[in-house]
Amino acid sequence: TVAKEAWTLDQLPQSSYLKIQALKGVKYERLPKGRSLTVKEAAGLLKACDDGTNQGKRDMALFALMLGCGLRRAECVRLEMKNWDCISRSFCFIGKGNKERRVFLPKKLNRIIDEWLGVRGLEDGIFFPRICPGADHSKFIFREMQPSSIYMILQKRAELALIGKVRPHDLRRTFATRMLEQGCDLFILQRAMGHTSVATTARYDFRAESSREKVCKNLEVFG
Repeated sequence: TVAKEAWTLDQLPQSSYLKIQALKGVKYERLPKGRSLTVKEAAGLLKACDDGTNQGKRDMALFALMLGCGLRRAECVRLEMKNWDCISRSFCFIGKGNKERRVFLPKKLNRIIDEWLGVRGLEDGIFFPRICPGADHSKFIFREMQPSSIYMILQKRAELALIGKVRPHDLRRTFATRMLEQGCDLFILQRAMGHTSVATTARYDFRAESSREKVCKNLEVFG
């Protein structure tokens, strides 16, 4: 801190430094930013990718993975075929904070991933490669996409789906919200999302206010 540096340089008396250290920081809490997509909106987003092209199959698989496993966009662009386990239907990779984790694919998304692999092929390299620009959209460039590319692709598909403004991290928020709605333990969700603190995971809870109202009003407090 500035105060510690000033004290170290003998520009601040020790008594003043100790008084500053004794001051408590102001604590506050705000409602979470972003939003969680409804089940209908998520389905609409995936349907907007179903245009018969290889790019559409890639985009659908990409968004399905973000919605169904809660991956960050930076984690998605670095995924490789070696991270995919076709037997357990899971991905094992090094995520944010140099933490290794395994995520399991929801059964309903198996078809989407399999269709993508059917056109991508099973050769080593980037799981979601770039697609050759121009007339030939069938050629893959096996280099990482930029995370910013996912943002632009999402805006295009969201506009087609008529679901309004959506940010890539909203898909991760959607994953957390669906898991909690289905009764997932918060600590299991913490590990699935790769969070260090369960307090961070709790900020991804976008369950509707009406859901909390229903639970609270029906709470059996006594007999």
